[in-house]
Amino acid sequence: MKNTFTHQVVIVTGASSGIGAATAQAFAAAGARVVLAARQQERLRTLAATQPDQFLVVPTDVTQDADVTRLVETTLWQWGRVDILVNNAGLGMRAPVEATPLADAQYLMDVNFFGLLRCTQAVLPHFRRQGRGQIVNVGSILSLLATPRNGIYAASKFAVRALSDALRIELHGTGIDVILIMPGYTDTPFFENQFRYGGPARIGPLRGVPPETVARAILRACVRRQREVVLTFPGKCGAWIKRWCPRLLDWVLARQRDRT
Repeated sequence: MKNTFTHQVVIVTGASSGIGAATAQAFAAAGARVVLAARQQERLRTLAATQPDQFLVVPTDVTQDADVTRLVETTLWQWGRVDILVNNAGLGMRAPVEATPLADAQYLMDVNFFGLLRCTQAVLPHFRRQGRGQIVNVGSILSLLATPRNGIYAASKFAVRALSDALRIELHGTGIDVILIMPGYTDTPFFENQFRYGGPARIGPLRGVPPETVARAILRACVRRQREVVLTFPGKCGAWIKRWCPRLLDWVLARQRDRT
């Protein structure tokens, strides 16, 4: 996809590692200028040093209104436009619903859902003025099906899917795309950094697909203006079973619960 995104400006939240960092690098390799947004300023600067002419670092906490406003205003002041927003910032939680502290659940929703909403609302006036733009929301296969001990996280990703569907309809005919990316098991620090109440960070020895695979899917989705993308074969199978054989899926996941 070399030069596919030349002259375009892309904001990537959660860009300090994992899917966010890989997506930022992929857009830069395809010719875009990329705004790196996350709380980990030093990691952002390390990434930006690899291609200083194409990266702009704007330390951002998506739970803070002022940070998100500054993110968009700094981008417009520096580069004069925003073409694509990748809402990738997020965190995980592994705990039974009944054992989840309410404050932790509220914080997770503030990052995964309200942070995404803040960023989306911040760029939409600019997208409307220029008559085009793309909002890429990074959900999860858990936007389609919930699994044991992931109830709160899945709820946040179900909310992202619902918001994406409603916003897509609201923006119909404006030239603004809403794209939902639903990765499956991905090899990133996400699992080690999640809220966890007992049990291992990962289930089983598999590491998942590389984050670069998700990044390539995001770029393809932008080029093709896709609505939704489900990644990984197990994720696609799970979505199919959830739709057509939900009781079977419940049985399979219950057996997995009993082994972990």
